[in-house]
Amino acid sequence: MMIGILVLGVGALFFAVAGLMASDMAHGFAPFLMYLITSLLLALAIGLLLFKTHMRLRRALDRSHRKQRQLHASARIDSLTGLHNRAAFMRSLEKALESWRAGGPPVAVLLIDLDRFKIVNDTHGHAAGDDVLKETARRLGSFQETNSTVARLGGDEFVVMLEDDRGGIPGRVGRRLLESLAAPIPIQNGFVRVGATIGLAASENRAVTGEEMLHAADVALYDAKRNARGTVRTFETGMDEAMKDRRMLETDLKRALAAGEIVPFYQPLIALNGDKLIGFEVLARWQHPVHGIIPPASFIPLAEESGRIGEMFYTLLARACDDARNWPSDLRLSVNISPTQFAEPLMASRILTILSKAGFPPARLELEITESTLVDQVSSARLILTTLRNAGISVALDDFGTGYSSLRHLNDLPVDRLKIDRAFVANAQRNDEDWRIVRAIVQLAGAFNLATTAEGIEAPEILSTLRDIGCDIGQGYLFGRPISAEQTSLWLEERRPIRALAS
Repeated sequence: MMIGILVLGVGALFFAVAGLMASDMAHGFAPFLMYLITSLLLALAIGLLLFKTHMRLRRALDRSHRKQRQLHASARIDSLTGLHNRAAFMRSLEKALESWRAGGPPVAVLLIDLDRFKIVNDTHGHAAGDDVLKETARRLGSFQETNSTVARLGGDEFVVMLEDDRGGIPGRVGRRLLESLAAPIPIQNGFVRVGATIGLAASENRAVTGEEMLHAADVALYDAKRNARGTVRTFETGMDEAMKDRRMLETDLKRALAAGEIVPFYQPLIALNGDKLIGFEVLARWQHPVHGIIPPASFIPLAEESGRIGEMFYTLLARACDDARNWPSDLRLSVNISPTQFAEPLMASRILTILSKAGFPPARLELEITESTLVDQVSSARLILTTLRNAGISVALDDFGTGYSSLRHLNDLPVDRLKIDRAFVANAQRNDEDWRIVRAIVQLAGAFNLATTAEGIEAPEILSTLRDIGCDIGQGYLFGRPISAEQTSLWLEERRPIRALAS
């Protein structure tokens, strides 16, 4: 640019000298000086204009270069967490596998999925979800080993590659990661617990590709989330077929919900002081056209994972209310709610709408929640349960004694009843320690002015002891197995003695 200005200046001087030589010396140097000054000012103005134009072009070029660098970085880096993205990770994985084929160290892939991230997003908002993702990335990054790569694949899914799978190193690293991710994560309005599950795959076949390894880790992760959340699961032969079967079952479940194959079954609830029938617990059963009756343990977790548990709950509640309208009006229904449903802000209003349409009094309904709800969704649970309780619906805390709720939760949340887990009741015949636990729960409930229900009563001696220690309500095979609405209606019409239900 300065060279351009100099050229203009020399040009102006040249014309000035030419003017001088052509002028009449008799007239003096005044005309020449004026011409020279004008030429120099003109050259300076043009030079400044060119300089500004040059600077604008230079800044535009710098912006273009920065944008190109950012685009180049975005092709490798996840913008939210600063970790490698999927494309960069796959390049690193393929490079590591090439090194392994050439005699380098073996490779392991740990695929990490956060367990309760959707609940955080739905309950606390996407800003809190972003905080969770960034903190997860920070914790994963702090565990980077030699020759390791950490990446975010998308959503709440992360991955760690280790270029050394000897001596159980990947498994140890996976367990350390789970411990780190299980710790509370700070968000704007407090803390949340998320936790994670890990699928692990190791390079065993020299011909394996990066995509195949990642798929194997995904299959192991899927198996872990189905059977044992919060663990590290290593890929094994046969898992892939199980995953395909599971996905077919998920498609079948969607069809079953639309076809009305998920139906309520009813198990009697008996007042232990007098053996009086007071109602029924509503239990989901799948009436499959090919496989027959499928128990809830086979499809409830699948419904939760696929986001269909809410749809299933509302359908079951509506059908149960419709069934119970034809039964004695002093009988009530007890229905389980999944912890994931408390992420739905309109849950209370939807329940009350169903009761209103069915003409079913709220006082005849009891909702059962698990202890995990108290820890994961305490704020939303308090608001929703208070609304329902104010409408007349009662609340039971299910599987009490198996989770990690606190006495503060019992005092703070609107709970009417504690349900003693069937494992304590079933083991009480053989183990005095379980009897002490059952007795302690009954006494604790009394201290909080709460009623108690014991599940899994199968023997007369268990029933007798539960009466002696003051348990209020019982259910179990001694009184009756879960049966269909039609069978329940027939039994109520026959008015058989309670004990006959055990046959």
